[in-house]
Amino acid sequence: MKALSVTLIGIRILIVIIVLCQGKRLELNVNSNCDCGISIVGSSKHITGEKISKPHDFPWIVVLLNAGSVHCGGALINDRYVLTAGHCVRWTKVNDITVGLGVYDVDDPNDGYIVPIDKMILHENFTSNIIHDNNDIALIKLKNVVEYNAYVQPICFPNKDANYTGQKVKVTGWGTIAVNGATSQFLRETNLNVLSLNTCKNTSIGKYLTNSVICAYSDNTDACQGDSGGPIFIERPNRKNEIIGIISWGLGCANKDVPGVYVKITDYLNWIREHTADAVYCKN
Repeated sequence: MKALSVTLIGIRILIVIIVLCQGKRLELNVNSNCDCGISIVGSSKHITGEKISKPHDFPWIVVLLNAGSVHCGGALINDRYVLTAGHCVRWTKVNDITVGLGVYDVDDPNDGYIVPIDKMILHENFTSNIIHDNNDIALIKLKNVVEYNAYVQPICFPNKDANYTGQKVKVTGWGTIAVNGATSQFLRETNLNVLSLNTCKNTSIGKYLTNSVICAYSDNTDACQGDSGGPIFIERPNRKNEIIGIISWGLGCANKDVPGVYVKITDYLNWIREHTADAVYCKN
């Protein structure tokens, strides 16, 4: 009985430790001399429909290149890591992918610069089938520390309890203009409206949704092939921009009454922090 009591005490202590660790907010290394989510060039206002962005409006947007061609998008979140979709890295090798920072025109070799990758971190619970992906999130660690400038800046994180239902958000990318079309030479942008999860579950894609996604929709505009991994983001009243989702999947592009599906960043904040503990963030 004595041995059993000691064992039970040990189990109880372990449970307490686990609960405390799960409830603790992971602290980040923060450089108080820089701010995230700032567009130094200045962002466009009142966008309706898809259009070519102004050069370098969104300095946190990165392009993932495979053999020099647009593969996916991503978002710079600190001085070492890019956030992207899991399906953008699941079937690729580190040596196949490079990251373009500060890029606007993917055909201009002098626009922005290309950085090599140290490693790719796929979410351990990522799953995929022919229609959709779950836990579709990944991190790309860059080989070198990023030096910020007017064209290269990190984006901010949302608050854990943030709710964006009904708000207008922006999505960008170099993806195709239509299904199976050519990718864009220039970064493009559009505005979408965030739907409630209940509303989205009543659409044709509803049965494929989990609680860890965001749906967004607007008539005649959408993210498309090649945009995957890029951020969906919103500008705060203080002009800082925060990422709220990652372009994940959809049925076609801009199909009527069919929303796009985005990874819900607030559900993965601790996972991101755990895997980027060696990075330095700007003030959120």
